[in-house]
Amino acid sequence: MISVLGITGLERHLCIKAMDSKNKKISKILDKYKSSFSSTDLSNLESLLSNDSLVNEEYLLFTDGACEFDNDYKPINAGIGGVIKLKNKILYSFSENVGVKTNNEAEYLALIKGVDLCIKNNISNVLIFADSELVVKQINGDYKVKNERMAALHKKTHDLLKMLSSWEINHVLRDKNTEADDLSKQGLSK
Repeated sequence: MISVLGITGLERHLCIKAMDSKNKKISKILDKYKSSFSSTDLSNLESLLSNDSLVNEEYLLFTDGACEFDNDYKPINAGIGGVIKLKNKILYSFSENVGVKTNNEAEYLALIKGVDLCIKNNISNVLIFADSELVVKQINGDYKVKNERMAALHKKTHDLLKMLSSWEINHVLRDKNTEADDLSKQGLSK
């Protein structure tokens, strides 16, 4: 999903991080000269430079599903994995075996597990990244959900997403989702 200004959620997060670094440098300079400002101007400047609560509380959720197949390409095992991060620090992670599921079902189950973990830990502003373009486009309403099993998972996902204050889901390439990918593969052997 392309967000405002035509950049992805991950790029937006990196821009916010860069702005935060700039703001800290500007704050240090202002500290040297704060006696030159009126209290109103100083307060306004500090307010502009401080991290607002949305930025401070915007968490990143990366999810992935993995599937093993038999010789006839029928699913025989599936795993899910994911990480929740704040400021590049992993706060929570999960890795589970979910039994015999298709790859798309595993992708949805990883997303469901990740969102549920956010809810249980009072995380309400979430940028979500998944490498399943199908799941991302279905969640965003760009693709219809035709399969009954997928429709049930789609509904469950949206029911959980409604419990968050704000969320955005973006497709991310597998090489930008390595932690969740590794955890989903570990889930295959559990």
